[in-house]
Amino acid sequence: MSKVKVGLVGVGSVAHWGHIPAYQADPRVEITAICDINEERLMATKEELGVKEAYLDFNEMMAKSDCDVISVATWNNSHKDATIAGLRAGKAVLVEKPMAMSAKEAEEMNKVAKETGSLLMVGFCSRFSGEAMELKKLIESGHLGDIYYVKTGYLRRRGNPKGWFADKARSGGGALIDIGVHALDRSWWLMGKPKPISVMGFSWNKFGDYKSVGDVYSADLVDEESNFDVDDHSIALIRFEGDKTLFVESSWAQNIKESYGYQEVYGDKGGAKFHPLELFTDLDNNQVNVQIPTRNVTLHTAEVKHFIDCYLEGKETMNPGEDGVTIMKILDAIYESARTQKEVLIK
Repeated sequence: MSKVKVGLVGVGSVAHWGHIPAYQADPRVEITAICDINEERLMATKEELGVKEAYLDFNEMMAKSDCDVISVATWNNSHKDATIAGLRAGKAVLVEKPMAMSAKEAEEMNKVAKETGSLLMVGFCSRFSGEAMELKKLIESGHLGDIYYVKTGYLRRRGNPKGWFADKARSGGGALIDIGVHALDRSWWLMGKPKPISVMGFSWNKFGDYKSVGDVYSADLVDEESNFDVDDHSIALIRFEGDKTLFVESSWAQNIKESYGYQEVYGDKGGAKFHPLELFTDLDNNQVNVQIPTRNVTLHTAEVKHFIDCYLEGKETMNPGEDGVTIMKILDAIYESARTQKEVLIK
């Protein structure tokens, strides 16, 4: 059987540590085309991968390349246009999180996917972790009962990236839309994807281009200038139909002992937490704690495998465009609530 031809739109950091190794690990595919606005990086990656096709413009790539599927791993502000170009060219599209700069853009992308019939998958890779997949099974089997409250977050002590990440015109936001989106999406998915009703959000920009020694994120951007006009810390309380509530927090920089992430899920029959995955419940009127074994999973490898499975088998993705639209609606509402200092209703 001939291999699935893959095109990469954006060959920066997430492509190199995420998408490229994931595709290289799948024997069913081959990377045949790449695109990036940085010509030096483009040519270096072309030589590294040994591909024949390299483009500076994704529209030219969609018009000329015969690749079957594409990954969009560009700045957030070009997710929409690159995705739509791919969908209209008849290619299946895996677009990195966040899906877009706004819910309006995400809705346009999803509309084109429906019109063209092309596969559109959003890169919510944290759903594929061993802990998340096992907890999802426990929830769907009824072991936790009704999930009514979830707490989650990703917090860094020092980890403000530079470059486009900290430039609102290119990123759409800061810590919340960058790393908080993972915690937000995974929690909403574990809850059964209830309909959001309202949001109360808070955001701060306190650190900017700090000079203290600490963790370095996006090392390929450390020499770039940034506006730092985005949030380095955000929190939100989200209310859903069915009397369900989610608390989410995220920070790039915060005065805490160490960086960490957490996931806590509360149901009326049991609760659970990550790292390791533990279940807290009752057995014959006795309180019991159970540690659940989980698999070690390389997130992008699992994500790409699912993407290719869906493309080859014609099955629905577990990360559809509709989910990306809902998450963008929540993100929009959090930022709006933080700006206005008022609760925001979600339509």
